[in-house]
Amino acid sequence: MYDYDIKDKTYAGVKKRKFPYFSVGLIIVGTAMLIGGGIWYANTDMSRYEDNMISSVSDELDGSKVENVKITASASEIRVGTSEDGLVHLEGNVPDGYTFNEHNGTLNIDLTLDHVNFMNLNDDDKEPVFIYLPDRMYEDFELNIGAGEITIDNISCKNAKLETGAGEIIVTNVKCENKLISDTGTGEIEISESVVGGLKANIGAGEFTYNGEVNGDIDVDCGVGECSIDLTNTKEEFDKKYKVDIDTGIGDVNVTYGN
Repeated sequence: MYDYDIKDKTYAGVKKRKFPYFSVGLIIVGTAMLIGGGIWYANTDMSRYEDNMISSVSDELDGSKVENVKITASASEIRVGTSEDGLVHLEGNVPDGYTFNEHNGTLNIDLTLDHVNFMNLNDDDKEPVFIYLPDRMYEDFELNIGAGEITIDNISCKNAKLETGAGEIIVTNVKCENKLISDTGTGEIEISESVVGGLKANIGAGEFTYNGEVNGDIDVDCGVGECSIDLTNTKEEFDKKYKVDIDTGIGDVNVTYGN
């Protein structure tokens, strides 16, 4: 196994940035506002409106025309799996006014809440939302969540983009023909047992973990967060065709080979 560890050392091809005082300051201020807002929410009667904004649904639509998938959510717990009947299924408690449709080949699912109880994101009483997709190769797979948690298993696509602010995205067995792009604020993205045609990871103060095969260049931009990439490729075979480009502030980036 080969280790490629980036901390306070400088390597050829790796740009070392000055300490990002401004960015760190924004993160601290933003975190304080988030906590303060949650405390205010918990001590007002606004939370009583939350249950009135949720409806239990069991919807489905024809998946034969779906070429692209776009999922947006605020603070839900979502589980994405495989449909066995060629239909797209949406089941569980979703916000009133949610979006679930197909337009020009794109499946649009929007589960954004206007008001979110940030102090209660991990409430065990909250049941997850289930999304089942037909097993096929999609052109684009795009996921954007603010907070909460989403678990995805068995997705095949040509292009993939995963974004989270303060949430958690857990992906298993993704096959992405081209480059997979991830963007993490203070949240966490974990990808395992996967094969992608390139990897671009942007990490602010969060965490990014990848385990699997990468058949393309790796580009990492890490501010104050953590990034761990464990490749099944050997270092010799990877270096023959591809390169690793790492730009880090005070964050920790670690790339290993032959896992």
